[in-house]
Amino acid sequence: MSIKLNCKVKVKHNFKKIEKIIQELPKVIEQSVEDILKNMQGYAIRLENANNSSGILVEMIETSTMQVKGRVYADPSKFMTNNGESYLWFEYFGTGAYAEQEHIGTTKHFIETGYTEWYIPVNKVARKLNYPIVTINNIQFYVATGAKPNHFLGDAEFKTREENKEIIIKKLNEMLKEVAK
Repeated sequence: MSIKLNCKVKVKHNFKKIEKIIQELPKVIEQSVEDILKNMQGYAIRLENANNSSGILVEMIETSTMQVKGRVYADPSKFMTNNGESYLWFEYFGTGAYAEQEHIGTTKHFIETGYTEWYIPVNKVARKLNYPIVTINNIQFYVATGAKPNHFLGDAEFKTREENKEIIIKKLNEMLKEVAK
């Protein structure tokens, strides 16, 4: 998301207030960007169904120039299975018939079903999954059929646009009222 601001200030002979605006504006913009990022993070956490709130992070990237940049991102290392593999890619882009990316499975059953059904050993999963269980050679497997993509980061950005505009407008108005006293 990118926000560009234009501002016209009409002032008669009160250069101290202009200097104060020049001094305060970078701070207010940085605070606003931080608040916007946190707002987007909160939405992303809710859209991710709060399964991994510690994995959705906010970072200020650049604040030293005339631009203020930050990002909200998901840390793949926080979306880990018991066997040390990240499931973030699968959650974000979907799996099986819903997959938006190339299929990575190579098992015979997965390929024969047109990349729509595969087996997950029950003992390799940390939490119960909502898939039926079959037993093959005395080993239980979930019969996975795919999960819809969950674009929680992109969706959070779109869902918060109006709120984010309001955040920056409110902060600027508060600063201008304070300076204009």
